[in-house]
Order: sequence, then C-alpha cells, then structure tokens
Amino acid sequence: MYKYRHPTPFVVDLSDNGGFEIRNRAYEHLQKNKNVSGAERGSEDQQGYGLLTEMVIRRELGLKIERDKNQSLAYDILTPTGIKIDIKCRGGEKPFLEEYPSSDGIQREAKHNLFARQVFDDRLDTDIYLMTHLERPKSGTLPGTSRQRKWKLYVCGWVSKGRAKREGVYLPRGSLTERGISGWFPYRGQEIEFYNKNLNGISDVRELFELTKEDIGQDKKRLGGLNLTSVDAVRIVYDLIGRGLLKEEHLRFVRKELGVEMIVKPFLHPNQYHHVLMWLKEKNKVEDAVLKKAEKILPREDFKGI
Repeated sequence: MYKYRHPTPFVVDLSDNGGFEIRNRAYEHLQKNKNVSGAERGSEDQQGYGLLTEMVIRRELGLKIERDKNQSLAYDILTPTGIKIDIKCRGGEKPFLEEYPSSDGIQREAKHNLFARQVFDDRLDTDIYLMTHLERPKSGTLPGTSRQRKWKLYVCGWVSKGRAKREGVYLPRGSLTERGISGWFPYRGQEIEFYNKNLNGISDVRELFELTKEDIGQDKKRLGGLNLTSVDAVRIVYDLIGRGLLKEEHLRFVRKELGVEMIVKPFLHPNQYHHVLMWLKEKNKVEDAVLKKAEKILPREDFKGI
C-alpha cells in the first residue's frame, strides 16, 4: 500500500560510464526506429530523450532496458502488480527546481506538461504517469560525449491518469505560460499543466513495483491543490474582482491561503498600466494620489539608453 509523501525529486546520474553506455544504447535504438510515428510525436531529440528516460527507469527497476516489440504503445512498463506506467519526460539545460525565481521576488512552483490528446484518449490504456525531468548539456543531442557532466535524470513522482485528467488544467494551442525571469511563451500544442507539488512522491524507483490497483483507485479520488502558480491564482482573483465576480475578501483569503504577501507583478508591463492611469488623469477621472500609489505598487521602468 502506497503511503503519500511530498514529491521531492531524486537524481539518477547519467554522466558516468554507465550513463554514457545507456545514452549510446538509446541513440542506437532511435536510429533503427526513426520512422515510428504516434500521437504528438516530438522531434528526433525529444524522442531520444524520452527513449533514454524509459531505458533508465527500466534499468533502475532491474528490467531489460529495451521493451518487447509487441508491447502496447499506450504504456512503457507493466509492473508485477499489474500497474501500467507511462513515463513522461521534459527537460533542458537547467536542473529541475521545485520552485524557481522571478523578477518580482516571488517563487514560482514547478509544473509538468502532458499532451491533452493522450490524456483524454481512453484507448491509451495506462494507470499512472511517472513524471521526470532530463537535464542535459546545451549541445544535448544523443549520445553526447563521455566527458559531458550535465546528463542527469530527475525522477519527480507519479499521478494516476484519472486524477491528471480530472484536476489538470487543459490549455489549447496559443495559451500563454510563464517561465520565470525569462517571461512568457505560447504553447504550440494542446497541453495539460499538472504541478509538481500535486504529485505522489517516491524516494526510489523500485517503489513503483509496490503500487496496487487500490492505490491507483484512491489517487483517482484524491483532491490535490491548485494546478497553477500561486502568483497566477492571485492574478486571476485580481481580474475576477474587476469583472464583478469576486470581492476583496476573496483576495485576502487567497493571499493568506497561498502565503503570497508581496505585490504580484502584472501580466502586461507596468508602463502600460501607468499609460492608462495617465490617460484617465487627463480625462479628470483619477487624482495624482492614484498615480503616486501606483508608482509604489507597480514601479515604472524608464529607458536607460543604448
């Protein structure tokens, strides 16, 4: 029986000789199966990272690192207790952080992404998603070199497909998501955001073999937290107050509940807010006191020269 614990990621080092060997195995396997297609199939590099991650998890579980050719594509691993595991991997040049900084000084909670098309497809028979993050060098095309030291796999935790489908936030193509200090970017595909804080933590991959159907059933009914950043929750309440749907008391509740005491920076640049306020002042709709208060809450940014 699984006992819940906070999802603190643990690292599998892939920079040693064993890591280089399995990176080579993943690269060789990918070259033989380049033309395999599927829903939301990524670039060759992305396919390689996913394949490497699956091989690493299989190795850590004591299984042969390559799946059987006749195995269903709906899942990656079938445990002795009959649990079907679909391994998800996203990554980049930086290590996985449970929280990451932004320019307003408020930490942002880390999220994972699932392809909505896969989650909502009931024909893709899987019980849980195992969420991982692959840290790799800037020149991260497989297999890399034996001297590269940035190859690390962060194993973050698991969630049942049922709860991911019920609680994850579906975002259609073009939806914006924040990535800390570097700003926002639009999604190119149909995504589901599910936050790391809402996963079920494990401290060893072999714990996956202990999961039962009862554990999965309980997780499907479990109520998690918000699947968005605390900052975005405050931004949404700001907007809903302006639209007459919520009141200041709701903002106070959300701030207290989420522990957000600092001023949340707006989605648009503060200079644009000041532009609107100046326009309202010219129309004699606001006083100078409002502009002074705005300067404290949302400081303007002046041109500093080339």
